[in-house]
Amino acid sequence: MSEIRTNKKAVGGSRGYSLVELLVVLGLAATIVAIGVPALIGQMNHLRLTRSVRDMSVELNAARLKAIAQNKRYRVRFTLSAAPTVDTYRLQYYDDPSISWLDETTHATKEVEPGIDIVSPGASFDVEFWPQGRGTDTEICVQYTASDKMTVDVELAMGRVTIENGC
Repeated sequence: MSEIRTNKKAVGGSRGYSLVELLVVLGLAATIVAIGVPALIGQMNHLRLTRSVRDMSVELNAARLKAIAQNKRYRVRFTLSAAPTVDTYRLQYYDDPSISWLDETTHATKEVEPGIDIVSPGASFDVEFWPQGRGTDTEICVQYTASDKMTVDVELAMGRVTIENGC
């Protein structure tokens, strides 16, 4: 009897990938990740800055609307702190009988995200709104890094609050 030898081939005519091919693919994948991760981190930080600026804008608009609706002066008090303590802001109203500013109980003190700083107009400051809708003319510069900054602008005549890129 003769021996029959068969050479079985893998399906599709290939026996798999060589070690060199696998290392090349892993190297390409590592390069793509190394390029993409810093960009993704930078974008996440910019989103944190944008969220913080929008939260400030919402609080300022709430102060303006409450001043108009309740016919009394409202303000947002910004308390700036040195790192690592975060900056805070709080909605307050002027109480005529006690001749003092009181905290609005429906709004808690809010904190700016860690790593994000209010750099101007200066030390702690207030943005005030009157019953006619007018507001303190203020530009608030908020930054994450020296190159990633946004401005919250309050106009005097109308009290309108706007957000802009840069400072």
